[in-house]
Amino acid sequence: MKTKRGILAIVLALVMTFAFSGCQFVQVDPEVDKETIVAEIGEEKIKKEEFTKLFDRIKKQYDGQVDKEYWEKETDGKKNIDVFKERVLEAIIENKILLNKAKEMNIAVTDEEVTAEIDKIREEYFDTEEQFNEFLTSQNITIEELKEEKKMEMTVNKLRDKLVEAIQVTDDDAAVYYSNNINMFETVKASHILVETEEKAKELKAQIDAGKDFAALAKENSMDPGTKDAGGDLGYFRRGDMVEEFETAAFALKPGEVSEIIPTNYGFHIIKVEDKKVETLEEVKEQLKTSLLNQKKSEEYNKLVDEMVKAANVKKYLNRL
Repeated sequence: MKTKRGILAIVLALVMTFAFSGCQFVQVDPEVDKETIVAEIGEEKIKKEEFTKLFDRIKKQYDGQVDKEYWEKETDGKKNIDVFKERVLEAIIENKILLNKAKEMNIAVTDEEVTAEIDKIREEYFDTEEQFNEFLTSQNITIEELKEEKKMEMTVNKLRDKLVEAIQVTDDDAAVYYSNNINMFETVKASHILVETEEKAKELKAQIDAGKDFAALAKENSMDPGTKDAGGDLGYFRRGDMVEEFETAAFALKPGEVSEIIPTNYGFHIIKVEDKKVETLEEVKEQLKTSLLNQKKSEEYNKLVDEMVKAANVKKYLNRL
């Protein structure tokens, strides 16, 4: 299982975008679900009917990614299905708290903004108006309901931007991070030959050791379609860009050296390192500042959301889920 915050973030994303999940809406209409309260936020009540509809939609997304036995397995003494129910409920609660906060801060989304976003969706995902309308019908959702969902999503996004707008990252911040993580900016320029069998790799390695041109052998024999025609050239890459076995071998080589045979899940590799360098602070500063800014904003936003949830008068009735 993912961490609590990790699952909650995923569920929240689905809460805000489920209209495009490709799942059929589940019709839930038992009278008991209409009356049963599963959570309260102050005087606001969340009914089981609302929870069940969303839970069924999101669970269908996960059903395609996990085996049938997954939901009955346990994590920390709880069945995964029960843990997931709690996360969905927490996501609903969190979303309502955020919308209430946006209202308190006079953050709103206009009908014109929503219409523009819907038009953008039409253009990006559908070739014709007919296809768009067929999609709405297949999802059992009206254009008005879709607009309402997008309005909530856009409102929460505006709130997030407002809450973290004061956060900045300076050149000094980037310099400190660069200095403390210098190995992250070491790069290797390498080429490789990828073949299916170790026997074939040994044959090619013997030819390389005998002086045969590496690039020519790559063009003739490599089964990597992305680099074969370029003589196996991978360009420059950082640590973390390649699978571990490949990365370890590449960074251990000196320019001009050729590796032994390296097995990975993709097959058998022979690697030749062409160059090694460390990117300078000036080369990576702007990219680094953007990355650090996004990270700081995300951390601050998550902290503020946690504080809002803790401060809200929330009651959950998990036995009713």
